[in-house]
Amino acid sequence: MRTVLRLLLPLGLLAAAVAGCSLRGQIQPNQAPETTIFVSGDVDTINHVAHLHWFGSDTDGNVIRYEVRLLNPAQPEETTWVATLRADSVVTVLAPTGFAAPVFQVRAVDNEGMRDPTPAMQDFKFSNKPPTILLTNKPALTDTTFASVTVTWVPSDIDGNLANAKYFVWLDGQEATPESTTSVTYTMPSARFMNGGTTYNNGFRTLYVQARDDGGRYGNVDSVRWFVRRPVTGTRARLLIIDDVPSNNSSNVRFDSLYANTALRNLPADQFAVLRLQNRVPFRSAMDVQQTFQQFEAVIWYRANETTFSSFLRDYQAGVEGYVDHGGKLFLEGLYLIAGTNAVGALSSSFVTNYLDCYGMLNCFAVTPAVLDSSAGWSNLNGSRFRSTVLADSSRQQALSTRTGEPGGIRAFLVRDNSKALLWALPGALSPAVADSFPVAVMNDRPGGGRVVVSTIPLSTSIAPPTGGRAPALIAKVFGLLGLLAP
Repeated sequence: MRTVLRLLLPLGLLAAAVAGCSLRGQIQPNQAPETTIFVSGDVDTINHVAHLHWFGSDTDGNVIRYEVRLLNPAQPEETTWVATLRADSVVTVLAPTGFAAPVFQVRAVDNEGMRDPTPAMQDFKFSNKPPTILLTNKPALTDTTFASVTVTWVPSDIDGNLANAKYFVWLDGQEATPESTTSVTYTMPSARFMNGGTTYNNGFRTLYVQARDDGGRYGNVDSVRWFVRRPVTGTRARLLIIDDVPSNNSSNVRFDSLYANTALRNLPADQFAVLRLQNRVPFRSAMDVQQTFQQFEAVIWYRANETTFSSFLRDYQAGVEGYVDHGGKLFLEGLYLIAGTNAVGALSSSFVTNYLDCYGMLNCFAVTPAVLDSSAGWSNLNGSRFRSTVLADSSRQQALSTRTGEPGGIRAFLVRDNSKALLWALPGALSPAVADSFPVAVMNDRPGGGRVVVSTIPLSTSIAPPTGGRAPALIAKVFGLLGLLAP
């Protein structure tokens, strides 16, 4: 800081001064600081991102801060000085046309608040090359989805920072109001597919994506075209049936007929739809699953006696959960639905505890030449019986195939409340044999009106007793649990 000297003058000298005699050693006024700016390298047409440096000096005090601003013709409204304690800055210049000629100014401020009256200035010529973008994970022209799609792209920018890039995504006819994101993956909201904001249409749609770099320049537009399917042909979408049984399954026709015929007997044909997973790739993200399901009041997903688990369930469990959390009603049927100790499965054990209100699964702890560790999976005996006061009094099941290294794909639940168990394996029904009854199907209601029903015994494999068919009656009971039998 500047030191100020206070001089005590004798009375004689003071009188002389009053009389007009001049004094030497008067206090000098504060001198303004000086500022210098520089940039490393060539300043003629440099990249639109530059590292600038500056420093200040003050002959009679200290520089305590700086004030900087960038005067850019592309941003004429930006003229405000910005205070900083730094002596350098990485400056990103808005150059939407690919070229900008801004002026950078910096001024030092001393310890008495005086600013450099002649700020240091540097003229620049900045260039900005456009970014590029390429869609990678996208639907094929032959693919069909409902009103949801997830796409992924690979961006590139040889002279910019992709971390600061922004991307714009839109459907045909919506270029003026695109969606925006800083991610390289985006799921188009279902509402964007609506016609007039009220209904969905069948037809081909085109999705576009474009990048804007940190300098404000837009790049190329990439696009993809595919077929989008309306939920149902009518005005009320009550049920989506997901057929997850491949056509090479010897009983595929029987399984498909059970669900389709039950739907036809209980619902108008224009109120439900069937989605066969082997023919298309309708989901590319958990959000695709959730948004597709949310177009329907209820969803039935069956895999019957398949001994491999569904990769869609495994990869997109969060979408299934999101649907139920938002009031959806869901039924899952099949083997190997839940992963467990030494047991493969599609859904994680957290699904059992969080969405089925169970403590977990019951382990059979079988140690055989084929099974060397405990497992959560049982197989069953031919003609084994299962009992329920909700689905049916009893059910005879054919013996189901198993995977090597596991007793089987049937899962038994450790329920918190017996009233939530829908189907019980009677003593001796499971293999390895147990002398107790175990729940193999459960139902749980979620806040907000959602309901989830899971059966690890495929109801479609029930053997018809001499008195008549069993499986159709069981499937009809499921429709009732999902609220599909009411008008």
